Amino acid sequence: MNLPLVIILYRRPRLVSELLAVLKAVRPSKIWLVADGPKNSREAELCRQARSEAENAICWPCDVRRVYADANLGLKKRIETGLDQVFEIEEAAVILEEDCHPTPNFFLFCEAMLEKYRNEPKVGAISGNCFLPEKQVLATGYYFSRYVHIWGWATWARAWKAYDRRRWAWPKQGFCKLLPNADKTEEAYWNRIFGRVASGELSTWDYFWISWFWMQDWVSITPAQNLVRNVGFGADATNTQDETAQTGMEREASLKPPFTGPKEICADADLDRQTFLNHLLRQEGKLSFWRRIRRSLAKRVGI
Repeated sequence: MNLPLVIILYRRPRLVSELLAVLKAVRPSKIWLVADGPKNSREAELCRQARSEAENAICWPCDVRRVYADANLGLKKRIETGLDQVFEIEEAAVILEEDCHPTPNFFLFCEAMLEKYRNEPKVGAISGNCFLPEKQVLATGYYFSRYVHIWGWATWARAWKAYDRRRWAWPKQGFCKLLPNADKTEEAYWNRIFGRVASGELSTWDYFWISWFWMQDWVSITPAQNLVRNVGFGADATNTQDETAQTGMEREASLKPPFTGPKEICADADLDRQTFLNHLLRQEGKLSFWRRIRRSLAKRVGI
């Protein structure tokens, strides 16, 4: 693969090793290793091991660039500053976190889409994920969405450099200001999410990125089948610690070139609605249930 690949590392060496085992089949010619630093002495060894696993596993001719933080920056700042550095040099890149493990067709799909839409200002990113119900029939190999799924994705420097996180502000009118045709369930969901972001309760980067898409009226390319699997749910995850979370990641049939798409570049409202119900709302419901259980147990044992 000739496209630059960015790997986001932190403290899970086993997942890094498994990811690099997958990458041996595609042999990227250039890899950026973007790693956050440890929060404490216990994490220091895990962070060192994760970096070592990545470096030692790249056993093919490859230009390896290291963007390592000595201290912990946090997920949001580490990814944003890391990608800032990448896109100062690269015109486009594929991005994987250590727990996002792709199929070989993911890279073929990204390469084709990055080339086809590189000069199309309406298209801001390519996702590797599809969260549609398994029985949903699509007539094309991909569609355009207002959602940006980032469990394996790609974008261009033109899009990332246009992203101005300093101007981010959730509108007072809420979600309906950005997407006035959404139904009340979706509006309530995103107002809950971004209320937590605005208050500082949630500190992550992807919600800022997706709302920037909405502000710019951009779309993302979504494949008809899921091409990247997130294997990182569990107690050591930064965000999704419930390993039984229901993500709606069900569509895993092969997707091979040539990749055909819609003629018109606009978000498919019907498919976005299905994604909201099958992935976002479904996952939040599962996580909310376990969050309530944990709070109840904590109160009973007095912690």
